[in-house]
Amino acid sequence: MEYYIEKVTKKDGNSSVVLVDEKLKIVEPVAIYLDYLETKGLAPNTIKKYCENLKVYFTWLRLKKLNFHEVGKRDTVDFIKYLKLTRSRNEQSISAKTINNYLTSIGSFYKYYEQMGGYLENPVLTSYKEKNIYVKNHKIQKNQMNINFFKQKERKKQSLKRLYRNEIDILYEAIGSLSKDEDLNKRNQLLFKFLYETGCRIGETLGLRIADFSEPSPIEEIGVVSITEYHPLYHEDHKIKTNERNIPVGMDLIYELDDYLCSVRPQRANIDTLFVNHGRVTPGKFMTRRGANETFRNLVEVTGIECTPHDLRHTHGSELREAGYSETYIMNRMGHNSVESTHQYIHLSFETQLESYEKFLESRR
Repeated sequence: MEYYIEKVTKKDGNSSVVLVDEKLKIVEPVAIYLDYLETKGLAPNTIKKYCENLKVYFTWLRLKKLNFHEVGKRDTVDFIKYLKLTRSRNEQSISAKTINNYLTSIGSFYKYYEQMGGYLENPVLTSYKEKNIYVKNHKIQKNQMNINFFKQKERKKQSLKRLYRNEIDILYEAIGSLSKDEDLNKRNQLLFKFLYETGCRIGETLGLRIADFSEPSPIEEIGVVSITEYHPLYHEDHKIKTNERNIPVGMDLIYELDDYLCSVRPQRANIDTLFVNHGRVTPGKFMTRRGANETFRNLVEVTGIECTPHDLRHTHGSELREAGYSETYIMNRMGHNSVESTHQYIHLSFETQLESYEKFLESRR
């Protein structure tokens, strides 16, 4: 007896997921919770991840012959053991981060029903309701604090990878010869350049529409790319993760986008994403992450330089910081909700550090 994740299409045309049993009966508590996550505006991929984690949890519940509202904190210890044992059978140990990811999903699931129904205890998160505490003279109710006693100790997260100019040049040249199809190579080079020069996420880039960039102008040096949320989406891979925004870009990029649109891009009725598939099978159809990721995997094999779409985004943010732009500017340009998110993209190159230190020594003299 197993659970499965099935795709469904909502009345508004957007796609989502549900958890079903072997008889294809929807697991109602999970379905209600996932609908709640949608109302909060979580990305489809995030909702799918919650569903995947709850699938594992409900599989464990079935093995233990427990209903979800019967689980206590002692049972949570057993669930963690189950995760570790299941993964060890596959000859791959489970990381602390992965276990914490499961606990976060399950804790959130119970927190929803705890708040909505008030009839069960959260077996993962513990809420204090008796006393008040003070943090920097600000009174905080303990019932505002949720503590996860089962959280695993994680290793310190490594910094995201950034690329340097010589690597960018090598990658750009190599991507122009990955295929015998010259038009496909032009699209891939433009996709690479767009990611590098805008700092956009891959989903925002694939969801870019024909009308989302300004007209070429011989008298202007700067154009604009608009990151806009569309409803309904062609595909969930096109969803914007955070904020709509306008991004200033060089006019040379605007001309390249326009040239691709007019001279290279395959046309297909009712499809107006800028970047589309080439080739014989689905020319003119919107792109998805799968196609973009395959291109980057091929690029890594050819050059030996590790590179993903997100590495280009990270590199863009780092170069902006090296150029002296403020964190607030970088935050707005890259669509972050807070400056804290911007910190992970701030990595100065060794050359920039040398130059800065030389200026420091000069000032001391």
